[in-house]
Amino acid sequence: MASQGYSPYAYLSGTQSQQHTPPPRPSSSSSSSASYESQGSHLIIGKCMYCKSQLCYPQAVKVFQCVTCDTINDLIPAPGTAPLEPLTLQQIQNEVQAGKSGATGDIDYTRLEALLQEKLKKFAAFNSCFGTGRPITYDHCGVDLEETRKAFALLVAMPNSIARAVMIAVEGLLKRPGKEIREKEDLKFVMIMLECPWLSRHRNPQESEYHHNITKRLFTIISNLPSDLHKYLSSWFRNCLTTPIFHNRINFVNKFITQRLSNQQKSNDRNQHIIYQSDARIQAAARVMHLFFKANQPHEMEMLDLGKNRSGEGYVVNTSKNSAVKSQKIPIDEYYNMIVDLIDLPVDFCAWESRSAMFTFCQYPFLISMGAKMQIMAWDAKRQMEIKMQKTIEALVMQKRQKALENLNGDASGITLLTQAELQQAPLLILKVRRNNLIEESLTQLSRNEMDLKKSLRIEFIGEDGVDAGGLRKEWFLLLVRQLFDPQFGMFVYDDQSSYCWFNPASFESLDQFYLVGVVIGLAIYNSTILDLPLPLAVYKKLLNTPVTLEDLATFRPDLAKGFDQLLNYEDDDVEDVFCLNFVGSYEAYGESVEVPLMPDGANNPVTNHNKRQYVERYANFIMNSSISDQFESFRRGFYLVCGGHALSLFRPEEIEFLVRGSAEPLDIDQLRSVTVYEGFNDEHEVIKNFWSIFKEFDDKNQRRLLQFITASDRYPATGIANLSFKITCMGSHDSQRYPTTHTCFNQLCLYNYKGRDKLKNMLQRAMNESEGFGVK
Repeated sequence: MASQGYSPYAYLSGTQSQQHTPPPRPSSSSSSSASYESQGSHLIIGKCMYCKSQLCYPQAVKVFQCVTCDTINDLIPAPGTAPLEPLTLQQIQNEVQAGKSGATGDIDYTRLEALLQEKLKKFAAFNSCFGTGRPITYDHCGVDLEETRKAFALLVAMPNSIARAVMIAVEGLLKRPGKEIREKEDLKFVMIMLECPWLSRHRNPQESEYHHNITKRLFTIISNLPSDLHKYLSSWFRNCLTTPIFHNRINFVNKFITQRLSNQQKSNDRNQHIIYQSDARIQAAARVMHLFFKANQPHEMEMLDLGKNRSGEGYVVNTSKNSAVKSQKIPIDEYYNMIVDLIDLPVDFCAWESRSAMFTFCQYPFLISMGAKMQIMAWDAKRQMEIKMQKTIEALVMQKRQKALENLNGDASGITLLTQAELQQAPLLILKVRRNNLIEESLTQLSRNEMDLKKSLRIEFIGEDGVDAGGLRKEWFLLLVRQLFDPQFGMFVYDDQSSYCWFNPASFESLDQFYLVGVVIGLAIYNSTILDLPLPLAVYKKLLNTPVTLEDLATFRPDLAKGFDQLLNYEDDDVEDVFCLNFVGSYEAYGESVEVPLMPDGANNPVTNHNKRQYVERYANFIMNSSISDQFESFRRGFYLVCGGHALSLFRPEEIEFLVRGSAEPLDIDQLRSVTVYEGFNDEHEVIKNFWSIFKEFDDKNQRRLLQFITASDRYPATGIANLSFKITCMGSHDSQRYPTTHTCFNQLCLYNYKGRDKLKNMLQRAMNESEGFGVK
């Protein structure tokens, strides 16, 4: 029998409303304190057990109702023990069957209701439901979640009275848990309640409000649990929930945040941001989401802190067997809440930056989309550039004033204002470079203008006409990156299997060159330019001081990581004889192998079954940290010179990689077509219709190859194809045997009026496959 819903106010007339006489409500106000003292009562200051609000109440009181979260606090824990027979799926199934086969032939679920009321009305009884009997660990929550889901699925199909019985019990328990939750054994009720399907139902406004109010109580309790219990919950969310269910929990929390923010934005209050900043329920939901976010970062939960220096050296994860296969359950963008993007983020950022006591979403940046974070970074950069521009203008004025005073022998009447050209150049960073000496001149001018790197960048190629409207700047980035990452230049070493590159520990180039690479990547982020850099995610992790792992090593050195896995998974005792390894790391330096001990006298310390994990950890740390510490520190210094600031800390390493390299998601050709600009063509021209038909017909590999042919990158901006400028130009109204050409600096494709679809396809394939372009390698 399908559920028909239940009255959201049913508990008011049911037994739940008669269970407790309303206890006294303490207050934090001085007037209430004076009133109590006038009655001769001694007051004490304490905290609510569930929302941690500071409260003032008479010493003689043994139970009170919190004025903030409305939860009843029992200062003396209510008596209660787990029933001898906790609620199980089998019991529910038996009562359902009994209700269907009553003596009168009518369906009667009275016994089922009584069972639910008995087993769920007290904390100890509720907490023992669907237990497994196994010890509670970080990997096991003590609840048979599969049985719990089957039980709820069975109850959802029951009449309204069953739903009412369950929800009254849930609400009553959250209103008065009866004890402070301090032990991991007390957390089982949280896992059970999160499985409750009715909390996600919003079929009408009354039901939505009722379930929302229950959910806010649950989130308040979870968010204020001790930190050691939070660790258990995060571990259970990761280890006990399948990816689809984990995803559903994320949506559940996000919908709660969305509902509260939407209700606030519908109000007429112009100071809307003040409302959410003082909303303890949104803050509680954000904290709960943070537990799910930490559960999605498995290696950060396992991190061994071996020393925190600025370059990230020493951060190594103590990996267990097969840990290299661990990964995030869901991508980071699943946490984004689009309603959060609509708030006044600069105000939120300033409040967070000033360490205000108020709640801000920047405290939980995983809720903010990457596009919104880029807006914050752009706003912060603009703010900093305006400050620098003002100082620059003031310096120019003072300089001209000084010169005028010197030339006119102290007569200030000859002082002139800044010219229009000087005012226009003040907010710009202008680099004038020669193509044949690009690296040296770029490094020299960037080093000379370190204080101006956050200004808008303009490029002038000496000896060439042209005004930089963005094209010259992109060309400068492409040419510079091509030279810096050229394998023959020797700054980076490439892995043929992964196609990624890594810092060369044996590079002959000066550390200034690595500094330049960091500056260039930072400038590319600030100037919204995609760079096709084959750097692995580990680089961006190290930039943000996030621990690197064996999984990161497997990304850019798969063969080495495979060898480590074979060593770790080898179970016999003859490791020393089979693998013949010592505690020595090595790297190739222009055809010769350089060996470095991983520990004192490492060459004479063999790897055995007992120390093989230590060997793998030390070798991984050697590759990713210690062997390249000087090169990476210079690179990091250059990057932070441009991107340094609080706004950068809002990003995750994956997001920084997307900002630099663009998105690797499948191309949406229809969306790309919708933002394309035509010159000499229109969207209905036969050549254009053939072009888009061919583009869609290509497989993913050829689609990306064509995109790279046109834009110099096979990826689109991290904020979406809608933010990619794309232009197709007609080179003449006649047919031609010439191949299509591109201006990658402007994302421009130049086509002739080719006759026939097959000819256009052949011309495109030949052009994109045989053109060298601006590839990095």
